[in-house]
Amino acid sequence: MKNKLKHIMAIVLLILILTVTACSGKNNTNKKVSEPFEYAGFSSPEYKDYEKKSEYVEMTDGTKLAADIYIPADGPDKQKFPVIFQYTPYGRSFIMPDIKWYEKPFIKNAVGTWGPIVDRANSFGTVYGSTKEIVNLFLSHGYAYVVVDMRGSGASYGTKVDFSPKLAEDGYELVDWIEEQTWSDGNVGMLGGSYLGYSQIITAGQAPKALKAIFPEVVPMDGFTGEIRPGGIFLWAYSQLDMQKYLEHNYHLPDEGYYPNAPVVDEDGDGELVDEIPLDLNGNGTFIDDYNYPADANDPPQYEDGKEREHLYYLGVHEHLENTPYSELGPNTAFIDDDWEYTDGNKKHTVTAYNVGPASALAAVMESGIPIYNHGGWMDPFIRGTTELYSTLKDTNPSKMVIDAGYHEGTSPYWEYFGEDEEKVLSKYGIEMLRFFDRYLKGIQNGIDTEPPIYIYNMNGDGWRSENEWPLARQQLKTYYFSKDGELDTGSASPGKDLYQVDFKHDARWGESYQTSRWQMMSPDEMPVRTEMDKKSLTYTTLPLTQDTEVTGHPIVDFWASSTASNGDFFIYLEDVDPNGEAVLVTEGLLRAGFNELHDNNTMILGGEKGIDVKPELPWHGYENKQYNKDVFANGKIVQLTVDLMPTSWVFKEGHSIRVSIAGADWPTFEILPELSPTNNPNDPNNIVPVITIHRDKEHPSNVVLPIIPR
Repeated sequence: MKNKLKHIMAIVLLILILTVTACSGKNNTNKKVSEPFEYAGFSSPEYKDYEKKSEYVEMTDGTKLAADIYIPADGPDKQKFPVIFQYTPYGRSFIMPDIKWYEKPFIKNAVGTWGPIVDRANSFGTVYGSTKEIVNLFLSHGYAYVVVDMRGSGASYGTKVDFSPKLAEDGYELVDWIEEQTWSDGNVGMLGGSYLGYSQIITAGQAPKALKAIFPEVVPMDGFTGEIRPGGIFLWAYSQLDMQKYLEHNYHLPDEGYYPNAPVVDEDGDGELVDEIPLDLNGNGTFIDDYNYPADANDPPQYEDGKEREHLYYLGVHEHLENTPYSELGPNTAFIDDDWEYTDGNKKHTVTAYNVGPASALAAVMESGIPIYNHGGWMDPFIRGTTELYSTLKDTNPSKMVIDAGYHEGTSPYWEYFGEDEEKVLSKYGIEMLRFFDRYLKGIQNGIDTEPPIYIYNMNGDGWRSENEWPLARQQLKTYYFSKDGELDTGSASPGKDLYQVDFKHDARWGESYQTSRWQMMSPDEMPVRTEMDKKSLTYTTLPLTQDTEVTGHPIVDFWASSTASNGDFFIYLEDVDPNGEAVLVTEGLLRAGFNELHDNNTMILGGEKGIDVKPELPWHGYENKQYNKDVFANGKIVQLTVDLMPTSWVFKEGHSIRVSIAGADWPTFEILPELSPTNNPNDPNNIVPVITIHRDKEHPSNVVLPIIPR
């Protein structure tokens, strides 16, 4: 009897425990939490499905733009929703022709869908703000989602001049169009990275009434030094990429990862879109060069099913042949004030890099007061721009900034190096976007606007932490002088000079699969270890540190140089050297010596005529034609060169050393100075190979100033 009673009591106790646990779990579910990457209790996933449709949106000039529209379904009975809008030149959705039944399992495993349509809601790789997890997160929380191909791209009509003002005008019209749709509640937010970050800023600069918040990621403030000529040096490798051509001409090259953009209209009404793509008669991957239609009415596109069509897809893509790509603009833009001439319809336009970068829209963006959440990565080439956008706009626009350890695509070998789960880190950005748009599109008071505005990843140290300002108020600027025997010394400059013969074969790429660097905008597959590269460079290294040393902010290198050549390029690296001598890249900067003079950084924005105070106060070299001295080193002149390195947040551990490494080339990522190598070939026997002298004495105290954060 006692045993039976004990058994009954045990069962009752178990039921009580389970009941309490269930109640506790229920209470935890309802608990409100809103902090970086954590969000619960303020909104909930009420919709289980979505409806998708595609259509053309006609601009006032008659150009039809392709749009995918996703509407929440299977949830509360609502007719109108706030809208997340992406405006892209990289394709709103893709289609995979000729999928065999036995290939489908492999495609499902690779891209997450059985095909043939690969879109924002079923699978979209790691494109910022475009993974199916993020899109479905918004749809489930009651947001409509709209993605539109820019003119001259995807399945849209028209021609595109990269970064032209017309793209901003289209952005304005698209937001107005979204506002008027029956499924829109009149509140629109934009998100996305790189070109999609740029498209947000220029659209916000048009001040459409319905645009309530933007979330730009990995975007520069100044387009000239961001993508064309960082430090005034032509980014040669980027101009060689065929990505834009393959996307705009709708190539089908599956082995290289390219698929045609999805057609908008099923012209033959058979429920399939694959057969709306004309046949590629010559088998080169694109149909766009197989027909002379519409110039020759007797040479219309041909289709697999042999049916007649209006050729809606073909006619749109055919207009892309008149695009003016970056690969044509970049090499012909030597200075920030060089004229760009292009034709829009029958009207000719002349602009400069001042008129086409994100900075050109900042005055209007500041006037609009639109909330902005800036996202950058410490290894992204545009990270200076991320900090400039935040710091310059924070007093006029509700502003936030988050910076992680990512490269341009978000992925990074640093995540594993720091013991982080990369996939887990990147997946949390959907939560952060939801918090932001819940606040500004739905009006939910979740506190995102009252918490510290900055959230950064302190590399090799604290990990994630909040900050209240940028640069950090508690930073202590510490000078490390270039010294004898390659030392970096906190004492004073030791009198002397160091000679370095430039090695044009210095190549700052790394990794087996990508062979890339931050400037090529792809994440490498292994850590950037510069130990061997330093052998082709001039280095200055501290003694082993006696305590952990945090550097968070903008390192500035200030040095004096002369050369046997009249001009030269300088690539500077800040490195962490471990006790075994392995040197890991922390950050970097570069400058063409002919741009040695410093100018007011406010002139970044339309030459300073807008009167905007650009922050932080960082070195700016003007980059105008009249500010360039191609004979800067002539007659043995000693020249002061000031280079800001990309901002960073890194802890150098006790026992490690800090190193500054200087090289005179980074080929083939950057061109070799044409005066030294007209063929841009490091092996050309006719190259002029200069010898650089770094001067270090009382009059020439060459140094690096590091923003040290007390720990």
